[in-house]
Amino acid sequence: MRLRSQLLLISLVLLVLPVAAWQFARQVEQTLRDGHARGLLDSARAAAQVIASETADAWPAPGEVLYVHAATRPPYLDGYADDWSRWLVDEQRFTSADDLLEVSFSAVAHNEGLYLLFQVSNRDQLYSDPLRGLGDHLELELADSSGRATMVRIAPLAPGWIETRGDGPGGWPRVQGYWQPRGDGWTLELQLPDQRRPNALRFQVNDSDRNGHGLIARSAGPKARAELVHRLTELDQALHRVTPADARAWLSLDQGWVLAAADRRLAEAAGPGEENGSASWLSTLAFEALLSGRLAIGQQRRPDTARLVGPDIGTSEPTVQWHTRPGDPGIALSVSAPVSVHDRRLGHVVMSRSADDLLEESTRAATRLLLSSLLVMALIAAVLLGFATLLSERIRRLSDSAENAVGPDGRVLGLLSPPRAGDEIGDLGRSVAGLLQRLNEHQSYLRTLADKLAHELRTPLAMIRSSLDNLEHSRDPEDIARYCRRANEGSARLNRIFQAMSQAARIEDSIRGEPARPFDLSPLLKNYVAACRNTYPNRRFELELAADGPQIINGSADLFAQLLDKLVDNAVDFSPDNGRIKLKLKRHSEQLILQLENQGPPLPDGVGKTLFDSMVSRRKARTDNVHLGLGLYIARLITDYHGGTIRAFNLKDGVCVEIAVARRDH
Repeated sequence: MRLRSQLLLISLVLLVLPVAAWQFARQVEQTLRDGHARGLLDSARAAAQVIASETADAWPAPGEVLYVHAATRPPYLDGYADDWSRWLVDEQRFTSADDLLEVSFSAVAHNEGLYLLFQVSNRDQLYSDPLRGLGDHLELELADSSGRATMVRIAPLAPGWIETRGDGPGGWPRVQGYWQPRGDGWTLELQLPDQRRPNALRFQVNDSDRNGHGLIARSAGPKARAELVHRLTELDQALHRVTPADARAWLSLDQGWVLAAADRRLAEAAGPGEENGSASWLSTLAFEALLSGRLAIGQQRRPDTARLVGPDIGTSEPTVQWHTRPGDPGIALSVSAPVSVHDRRLGHVVMSRSADDLLEESTRAATRLLLSSLLVMALIAAVLLGFATLLSERIRRLSDSAENAVGPDGRVLGLLSPPRAGDEIGDLGRSVAGLLQRLNEHQSYLRTLADKLAHELRTPLAMIRSSLDNLEHSRDPEDIARYCRRANEGSARLNRIFQAMSQAARIEDSIRGEPARPFDLSPLLKNYVAACRNTYPNRRFELELAADGPQIINGSADLFAQLLDKLVDNAVDFSPDNGRIKLKLKRHSEQLILQLENQGPPLPDGVGKTLFDSMVSRRKARTDNVHLGLGLYIARLITDYHGGTIRAFNLKDGVCVEIAVARRDH
């Protein structure tokens, strides 16, 4: 993978920036929503307390109820439910034990009386017969405010108009209506026109057995007498007083039936639906998908809604619900608080408020934050991509220059100009330039190596050849001995040449297998200098030990002696007769510094850095010894093995080779 692609992938990590910003926006939005909900919930709790203390007597007793809708126009008694459509949404259903009989009940109150609608679904319809007994029929049990109950039985002989009276005083109640058959059952529409209205009702729809002579096969209806409940003006007024501005409220029973409602929204904000906000579908979807997650669709609650449904109805604890509007964009907040008196729950205060303003502000803030984060990320990614392009171009130029500097056969065709940049690529360029420089010098040495070997080999070969030729024609024993001696000298010289050529490989192999042990450098130097005085009597050897006591280093005494051999051999070769060769051992901080000084010609300029490289020979020897540029290279290998450094520099009257190694404690 290219550097540009790698940095592009790394720049993708910047995606964490908008993600982190978005998480922050969500936390802020959640805090705003919690504050919004807490304020409305506190209002609902306060309203519940006030209503419980002021209107506890107006609430119906807990238990089963039948809800009565208020009508501005009474339905027409014809046995059809067409004019009941607005109230059928909240009809109450009752079924028999075997689920074969189903009854839907609705009730409407008007100045002209109480209207009841029964829609019955059963398989067979059987009318009453004076000879065989009752058929399908309805039994009504009604009670007035004083608690007196009366019964009314409606058992028609045929479909059509019905009029009857109850068994109460004065024939109360008077009942009239219409029985209308349907394909899957029958519909009964009744009116109680009396001014004395019942406040409790129990009905039972009986499905008679066709072969049972009036026997009842199944029944459906409330299990007990249910109180008739409806909107109460007293509760409406109390709820309106405690409802905060820009909110709507309902008082409902546990079953969800509404006893009172209040709407404190501004006139221009109120509409026929639940809300008439300014939110859009786009902002609603963004709010759900990006901030709050998927919200449930709430009930379309209006001021005239008769029954509330949802998770906030019938609970014993206060609830908070955020929901979307059915069929319309926008977000709404609904809260509920129980109305309780002496630990007896009467119902609930339900409040609702539009959250469109919060929705719009949250969406705008989140959108600005997201766009800003994406813009910053795009700018940073562009900068990184441009920087990667610049780096890749520099590396490509360096690669092309390095490839062009070396030919197909491996020869160095040209040198690189070291770059002046101070970064890692500049260091790499300078390293490549230095490597090519050393490679060029090495190749130059290899090109001259043949001449050096020819020069070194020509003399011993000539000595051997001339000695053999003379031996072939000579008969004098002294001449024969002299020619044999010269041939042996030439052979020995050839052997030294071959040894010098292979010595570097052998010393590297021996270094790899040599274990490192601590040894004292002082006695080693003393013994070595004493041996050199006997080996080279025409040189003056001196030893200077600046510190007393053991001087311990970690390594190999044998290899260190070989290191001294190479350096002393080089110093003897280039020093004059009776010249001084001095070894000095000094202690500097935690290092031991060994210096070997010899009198003689100075080093040429510019060879200090390459003098210890392989097969580099810059000085002309004044002896017959072999110099192939390997001695000082071997010295450097041994120094590296001991973890030290080696360098050479000129003195006033000669050359000094300095070795620095780490000193160990006793």
